[in-house]
Amino acid sequence: MVKISKIDCAVILAGGKGSRLIPLTTHKPKPLVKVALTPMIDFAIRQIVDTGVKKIVIAVKYLGEQIRDYVTDTYSNEDLEIIIPDMEPVGTADAVRLVSDIIEGDFIVSMADIVSNLPLQKMIDFFYSTDSYATISLKNIDFPTKKFGVILLDKEQNIEIFLEKPKPEEMLFTTIAFAYRPVSEFHQNLVNTGVYVFKRRVLEILENFKDINDFGQDLFPYLLQEKFKINGYVDEYYWMDCGNIRSYLWANWDVLRGFVEGIVPPGKNINGFWKGENVDISPTAKIIPPVVFGNNINIEDNVTIGPYSVIDDDVTVRANSIVDHSIIWKSSEIGSDSFIEKSVICDDVKIEKMRKVINYSAID
Repeated sequence: MVKISKIDCAVILAGGKGSRLIPLTTHKPKPLVKVALTPMIDFAIRQIVDTGVKKIVIAVKYLGEQIRDYVTDTYSNEDLEIIIPDMEPVGTADAVRLVSDIIEGDFIVSMADIVSNLPLQKMIDFFYSTDSYATISLKNIDFPTKKFGVILLDKEQNIEIFLEKPKPEEMLFTTIAFAYRPVSEFHQNLVNTGVYVFKRRVLEILENFKDINDFGQDLFPYLLQEKFKINGYVDEYYWMDCGNIRSYLWANWDVLRGFVEGIVPPGKNINGFWKGENVDISPTAKIIPPVVFGNNINIEDNVTIGPYSVIDDDVTVRANSIVDHSIIWKSSEIGSDSFIEKSVICDDVKIEKMRKVINYSAID
């Protein structure tokens, strides 16, 4: 049965530079950085397509031609209208403003650089069960940090307070002002995970107020100030913002662990060993699952790979080397008698023999 969506369009924000992920993003835009051999932008596209949405606008900026080429090649044979306009947005909301003439009805905004199995259809259904202008995806996290904001929901999941990266005095005022209010959630660990559903009339606000350039800093506070209803969709799902090398490694490991329901590595899986085509493994090599191999890989004598390692296409690992909890990108070579642990080796990198690489990322 073909699923028909009430949503007219989805906008995927794919313009960020990924500065915190440098050097991985020096030559590659963050949405094309692979997690368990899948570019992160594919997670966003597939999540949207699963709801029945057929029109997707992708807002690109940094190394945007790479994203345009990848998406065009990958999705050219699918029943999708994908539009990737030239633009220079100054913020997330401004990116949507610049493509407002393409959007004819209600719409989704998603991010191209997160790993998540958010149940987007359930979020859309929740949105249409209310009369809100916007629904924000939210998730409880166990260990809050100062980079996350504070969100206050009432018993109907309507947002009463939205503070993105609040100052200490803002936190104090909010705590005092709402100490005795009957609320559903008031946590520093209720995180905005960056997926939104909007009524089309939000575009009128963006058109009338040119100083609203960012969702978190500008639009959501404005909507609350003007008493326009916005709410939060809270659910249990996986979400990882791969903002730095450590979180990027964790996202790969979580997929291999099976923690991300609905997201699995490509290739044939045999007891936690995902393997592509034309993989040559020496009889004396040792593979410790979970491990993911791409295509055209050569593993020489007495090599140990794994656990929790990802080896992309056209990689050679020379004799007597160990790759542990690490990600090796395409067309790279690990020299003999080397040790790679908890590291990322980017495309076209040659690690000389007898090298030790620990907690590191290498580019050409």
